[in-house]
Amino acid sequence: MSTTWPTTATAPPFEVTHPDTASLREPLLDLWRRNLPTAAEHRFDWLYGSGRSRAWMLREQNALPVGAAGLLRRRTAVEGNVVEGGAPIDLNVDQAQRSIGPALTLVRTIINAADGDGLAILYGMPNRSATAVMKRAGYREIGEFSAWTKLLRTEPTLRSKLRSSLASRLCAPLLDKALQWSSAEWRTRLPANVVAKDESRFDDRFDALWLRTAEQFDVIGERTESYLSWRFTQCPDLNYQIFTLADRVTNELLGYVVWYADEGGVSISDLLAVDDRSTSLLLADFTRRARRDEMAAIRLDCYGSTRFYRLLQLAGFHRRQNRHPVLCRFGGEVREQTQAGTNWFLTMADSDTDV
Repeated sequence: MSTTWPTTATAPPFEVTHPDTASLREPLLDLWRRNLPTAAEHRFDWLYGSGRSRAWMLREQNALPVGAAGLLRRRTAVEGNVVEGGAPIDLNVDQAQRSIGPALTLVRTIINAADGDGLAILYGMPNRSATAVMKRAGYREIGEFSAWTKLLRTEPTLRSKLRSSLASRLCAPLLDKALQWSSAEWRTRLPANVVAKDESRFDDRFDALWLRTAEQFDVIGERTESYLSWRFTQCPDLNYQIFTLADRVTNELLGYVVWYADEGGVSISDLLAVDDRSTSLLLADFTRRARRDEMAAIRLDCYGSTRFYRLLQLAGFHRRQNRHPVLCRFGGEVREQTQAGTNWFLTMADSDTDV
């Protein structure tokens, strides 16, 4: 069974349907194969079979679907208050229909559905082609997701710059030692009452940390045990691991990193700490862990405040490039500062995929 909305598109006319999960599966997978080849089939059950996301399909009347878009529901703390929000995902339209009309129809359908459900905020990190459509539909661009890197081993970089592999092997150990001695972790040691460890699962301490930190940001997405378990433990795309800092006596969570190994390095998908001092401790001790595993670099994609970026720089991270625009749309009144996006906190935990 599906629900149909009329569209404003013309020549040819289109209709938007909202199929149930069973009816959605095969048509949506067919669209993914044509338009989103990196979206593996197993992601369907994780996204839509779990009930966390819904999808709408665009079709020519009495014809096969030519496009689709989804809405991922997610609680978000806005100005310290937890509200219902969401993120538009999986916008795709067949090559023959890639004028602005069909895509705009899908984007507006998601907005209408979100408004009907009373969602207070929509945010997304779309690619460049989708950005123009979303902005035309009423989204506001507030900044860009940026890529940060901390180099730990120099040989991979030297091999790409020096003609002699022997010279790379000879120079790399000296440069690596210089990097290590100048790195922030040698000046930042864990206090005696703080313990660092690897975790096998998320627990209710993550709920407490999220709620404790929510008032520090104008906008920060949900980071509860339930959400993080779905986003990372149950995600079929990658093998994520968890690194934490906690109070040695109370076991209260002070900060965490969610990461995965990637091309000889480490990619951080999410991190959060109770305050700036704990953020610095977290980055320092996670760097020590990455060095022990002989990782070449640590990478992080994020959107944050100037203060957070300063903490990354002090920890030895360098901003490499901007990745994607950050777009948002509020369903109610918020402060001008919140709309400006100067104190948001977004990582790959706020996206439906790292790939």
